[in-house]
Amino acid sequence: MLSRTDLRGARTILTGASSGIGHALALRLAGQGARVAVAGRRKDRLDELAAAIRAKGGEAVAIPADVADPAQRRHLIDTAVSAFGGLDVLINNAGVGAMGCFADATEERLRRLFEVNFFSATELTRLAIPHLKQGKNAMLVNVGSVIGRRGVPGCAEYCASKFALAGWSEAIRPELALFNIHVLLVCPGLIRTEFRDNLLEDRGAYRWQSGRAMTADRCAELIVRAMRRRQNELVTTASGKFLLWLNRLAPWLVDRVLVRYARKEAR
Repeated sequence: MLSRTDLRGARTILTGASSGIGHALALRLAGQGARVAVAGRRKDRLDELAAAIRAKGGEAVAIPADVADPAQRRHLIDTAVSAFGGLDVLINNAGVGAMGCFADATEERLRRLFEVNFFSATELTRLAIPHLKQGKNAMLVNVGSVIGRRGVPGCAEYCASKFALAGWSEAIRPELALFNIHVLLVCPGLIRTEFRDNLLEDRGAYRWQSGRAMTADRCAELIVRAMRRRQNELVTTASGKFLLWLNRLAPWLVDRVLVRYARKEAR
């Protein structure tokens, strides 16, 4: 029988917990007995989430923070470590998207996406590593995207930021293994969240988020399972798995389909 990591008492920081996958994941982790520091920019939602966890007998602390801000990243780490007496798990879930053709966008859009989706994760992790080294069953979880494994038209900058996150996760996995810190990369497919409502820009007709989607709670359930199994990578949806499988088998075919899709959307 495969061994399972016990998440009871795991001192956890979870970014992007105000809604969507992060919100559902906080509830799932608390249900496993983890002690959760929920972080995000919407204080009211974080307070409600922490209160809901405590009402069910769990332990949670709400820490409002914009992880793109260096000072707030430091505050988040210091506050969580002070509250829990250490750190066992860091989950980099905060993210933002934008839709529209790359040629029509600005440099500022690209830089903002990388600042939130990539640099906030890398620099928060840098601050967390000294604490994770002292943690029990220490783990880093990076929430990327299935389109951080196969790029699609209409969200080139978002894809690029998630590709960077995936490459960085793979590169640091053996480095952190030297300190018994495991790295899990999560690649969600279509998930029913507020993602589309919170885009930096929506300048195109591309509707990747309009198809049949998995619930955030089901996605969170799969992430917790992958954490307990200490998997290296998780693709959450069947459609996402099919896309990556087809791209490995016949990338030329995927290219052809996506060109046809881009041409149709550009009309």
